[in-house]
Amino acid sequence: MRLEGPAVFRWAAFKMGDVGRRAMDAAGVRPDQIDVFVPHQANSRINELLVKNLQLRPDAVVANDIEHTGNTSAASIPLAMAELLTTGAAKPGDLALLIGYGAGLSYAAQVVRMPKG
Repeated sequence: MRLEGPAVFRWAAFKMGDVGRRAMDAAGVRPDQIDVFVPHQANSRINELLVKNLQLRPDAVVANDIEHTGNTSAASIPLAMAELLTTGAAKPGDLALLIGYGAGLSYAAQVVRMPKG
């Protein structure tokens, strides 16, 4: 077994955009309505490409916890959400798109409201 790093990078950067769009469609929201984007914190370059691919608003808050915490696996999305709320970058009730992916190329996305403290 070996990791195919470049292939996984491309898969995450581009396929997850489709997954995010499907989640927004299912929730009945448009990219310009998303206040906060919280992707899995695996790679900041992937996150930058996802923002571009999803055509989110320029002022949408984007979690970039990986800069400080690294890849925390399954905990990355809730940790990033907590950081955004703690710092005030996001507010309770903000509309958020969450995209997670990981081992075995499993993935999920959902549109939620940022939780209250």
